[in-house]
Amino acid sequence: MNFKSYVGIDVSKNQLDFAVLDLHGKLLKSSQFENTSAGRKAMLNWFKEHACLKDALFCLEHSGVYGLPLCVFLEENELAYSIQSGLQIKRSMGIRRGKSDRADAMAIARYAYRNRDEIECSKLPSRIIMKLKKLISYRERLIRAKVAIQTAAKEMKEFTDKGLHAEIVRDSQQHEKRLLKSIGEIDSKLKELIQSDEDLQRIFELATSVKGVGLQIAANLIVATHGFTRFSTWRKFSCYCALAPFEYRSGSSIRGKTRTSSLGNRRIKAIIGNGIASAIQHDPEIKQYYHRKLEEGKHKMVVMNAIKNKLVSRVFAVVKRGTPFVPLHQHLAA
Repeated sequence: MNFKSYVGIDVSKNQLDFAVLDLHGKLLKSSQFENTSAGRKAMLNWFKEHACLKDALFCLEHSGVYGLPLCVFLEENELAYSIQSGLQIKRSMGIRRGKSDRADAMAIARYAYRNRDEIECSKLPSRIIMKLKKLISYRERLIRAKVAIQTAAKEMKEFTDKGLHAEIVRDSQQHEKRLLKSIGEIDSKLKELIQSDEDLQRIFELATSVKGVGLQIAANLIVATHGFTRFSTWRKFSCYCALAPFEYRSGSSIRGKTRTSSLGNRRIKAIIGNGIASAIQHDPEIKQYYHRKLEEGKHKMVVMNAIKNKLVSRVFAVVKRGTPFVPLHQHLAA
C-alpha cells in the first residue's frame, strides 16, 4: 500500500504523543492526547480536521497493555498501523542527546518513513487468543509470587529462631496452597478457552501429539504465533525466540563461537525448554539423539538447544500438515 503520511505514536500510561510526516518526510503536525477512550476519539477528530488520516500509516512501539486499547481503536476504524520493536527503533535513531515524548514520536515517525517499503501492517490476534495471553500472563505472576514466598521462608531459616521460623513456614505453606489452587484453576480455564474454538482445539491436539509438548508449551506457542499464522516457517519463529544459532566472524581476526543471540523472546525459549526432560524420557528418537551427541563431545546446552529446535520444528510440521506426530521409530520397527 502506498501511504501518503506517516504517524509516529509514543504511547505511555496516561498520554499519546503524535508526530505526522508527509509523503516527503517533512513534519506536518504534532500533538498530544490522553490515553483514554475520550482522548482517542479526540485524536481521530484531530486527524480528520487536519486531513492527515487518508492513506496514513500509524507506527508505535510495543508497549504492552498501554498500547492495546489504541490498537483496538485503530482496527475498529480501519486504520493501518504497525507495531515495531522498541530496540529496533532506538538503534535506528543514531546518536541522540536528551529525550522527550515528542522527540520519541518524531523518531518513530521517521522510522516508519525510512522503512516504508519494508514495513508490514500489524493485526491483533483473535479475542480468544488475547484472553489466553492474559491468563498466561496472570499465571506467570502467580508462579513468581509462589517462588518469592518459598524463597523468603528458606532465607529466614538462618536468621530467625526455630519457633518464629516454623510459624513463617506454616503461613507461607498456606499461601502456597492458595496459589497452587489458583494456578490449577487457570490451567482449567486455558483448556476451556481452547476447547471453545474449533480451530484452536485442532491446533492444540496436533501440537500436544509431539512428545514433550503439554498444555503450557502448546498454549504459549498458540499465543506467540497467533494461532500459527504469524510466522511462515519454524525457522523464523526459532529466530524470534532466540533459539537460532548465529555466526560471529569478521575478516581474519574475529573468530567467535556460533551461538544463539540474546535478542529474542527468551520467555518463550524458557517455556519450550521445560519440555526437554519429558521429550528425552518419552521419545526414543530424541533420547538416542541426546546421548549420542553428548558422547560425541557436544556441550550439554548446545544439545538441549538443538532439542528445543526439534520440538518447535515438529509442532510447526504437524500443524501445517494437519495430522498428529508419528514417531519415526514406529516406521522403522514395522
